[in-house]
Amino acid sequence: MDLRLLALLLGVLVSTVNESALTPALPFLARDLGVGAAAAQGVVTAGLLGAALAYLPLAFLAGRVGTGRVYGLALFFHALLAFLLFRASSLPALYLLRFLQGVAAAGVVGLVPSLAAAAYPKRRGYALGLVASAVAAGTLLGPALGGLLTGSLGWPYVFLLPLPLALLALSQSGRLPKLPPQGGDLKRLLASRGFLLALLGTVLYFAHTLGTTLALAFFLAGEGMRPEVVGGLLLLAPLELLLLGAWAGRRADREGYGVVVAWGARLLLAGGVGLAVMAYFFPLPGALVGLLFLGVGRALFQAANNAQVLSLAPKGEEALASGALSVARVLGQSLGSFLAGVGLQALAPLGHRESFALVVLLLSGLMLGGLWVKEKGGW
Repeated sequence: MDLRLLALLLGVLVSTVNESALTPALPFLARDLGVGAAAAQGVVTAGLLGAALAYLPLAFLAGRVGTGRVYGLALFFHALLAFLLFRASSLPALYLLRFLQGVAAAGVVGLVPSLAAAAYPKRRGYALGLVASAVAAGTLLGPALGGLLTGSLGWPYVFLLPLPLALLALSQSGRLPKLPPQGGDLKRLLASRGFLLALLGTVLYFAHTLGTTLALAFFLAGEGMRPEVVGGLLLLAPLELLLLGAWAGRRADREGYGVVVAWGARLLLAGGVGLAVMAYFFPLPGALVGLLFLGVGRALFQAANNAQVLSLAPKGEEALASGALSVARVLGQSLGSFLAGVGLQALAPLGHRESFALVVLLLSGLMLGGLWVKEKGGW
């Protein structure tokens, strides 16, 4: 593998392992701190919010002072905050430190899409498919490690997971590819209607993905499954994304980004509806079948949509476009996190399975919006 791309993929792993490992720990964090699902979910949301606010400023800064400097400092602070989170003992402290860790994460993952596209300008879908696979690898490792640590040592130890990965990524930060001279004109970037529509598709996709995953985690825990089992079941869709990311990217390069985006959205819609209905009646087998469809849909949609966003950015605005793509991702995750946490809590009086099914159906409806965005964009 190209060492430039390896340096980027390691940076992606730092953030994705950190975020995904919290998912199986949240129900037990809520139990120990005596708070509800929505308050516990705020620990995830705080990190997403910090990243969302920092992506564009740090992308602009990287274009001025160099990506290597921003990348290295961000990795250092990400690792430091991981240790401070491990030591935190109150919910307000967790919120504050997670917000700051989100800012640090923005200095790493916010630059990755544009740098990957710069490394492979004629195989953009393939490069971004590999980035999606790295995201999946982190998402794959995170729940398993988070569930294992929560069950054996306790949920605070989950916050230590980014430390070794951050150090490894920092050792490779000198291998980053170079971007062409950057303009930093946000107004020029946002003047493109197609670019904005593709960003909206990103928001809808990540809202569906994270919201469904979180709802499923609480559903499985409510069915009496142990943290290790919850984490293990959540591995299926990321495993598919890991295996299919490069394939989906090549298909997007060959068939066109819009065509593959549409197929991904249809599979995500079908998989979400199937998950809601089948898991209601048959929790374990229903979850497995629904996750199979969701995994293929995620691979197709993510690689093609990310490549579409960057292909529509004006020349010289790649860093800002990458930052904007990351903002859209975090906004979508925040929306999905909010809908899952608040929806489960508000619908709880209807019953455990009923609230889960309704929340997943609501989230699945977002992918109808993804199909609408594709049609309006005319891709």
